[in-house]
Amino acid sequence: VLVPLALASQINTLTSRADSECTKTHIFLAKGNNEPYPGRQGKLVNSICSGLSSCDYEDIHFYNPVESVYCDSVFEGVANGISQIIAYNKRCPDASLVISGYSQGAHIVGDILGGGGGKFFEGCIQGANEGLDFNSAAAKKISAVLIWASTRHTASQPYNVFTGANGQGLFPRPENQLAAMAQFTSVLHDYCVSTDPICAGGKEGPTHLNYFDLYSDVAAEWVKSQLS
Repeated sequence: VLVPLALASQINTLTSRADSECTKTHIFLAKGNNEPYPGRQGKLVNSICSGLSSCDYEDIHFYNPVESVYCDSVFEGVANGISQIIAYNKRCPDASLVISGYSQGAHIVGDILGGGGGKFFEGCIQGANEGLDFNSAAAKKISAVLIWASTRHTASQPYNVFTGANGQGLFPRPENQLAAMAQFTSVLHDYCVSTDPICAGGKEGPTHLNYFDLYSDVAAEWVKSQLS
């Protein structure tokens, strides 16, 4: 996936090919709805990779322009994300893995960990999937997972951070998915601000759009602490 020129200047490490040379830290990104790759998370990649000697990223592949069916895009992203994570770990077993998703991409990343499926926007039905096996080789190499402004944010989970920690998203998760996600608590941060209408039922739409302008550096600090 080629990085758009408008975003390329935000990213120091531009490698986004699954067949690139192995790096010590490899980031997977799931973009928000209707974003070009890598979307707003380009700033986050820049902050994480800054100062690291060997770091790159890879886009989780899925089709999600505004006219696409939300559920189909999520289902595709989850299937591809799990496959890409397993494939990279098989090829580069020593690499530390970081996974990040924003908005619709956060829904995808949550489903990668906890499994997914259900009824969502405009009544669409997303097929069920199982999450990544917590005991798999790939899961054991995950150092950090970042979920940003998720449609499926669920209140009062141990990995929730920011002022929206006790807020409910548009489609909170059932207990079985939460139990699967809880296995990853030590490597997981679910970011939500209380004024965000998508993840916390807030009333300020711009809040949903500015996470990476405001919080990329603090999130990168946490990722680096996980890597060390």
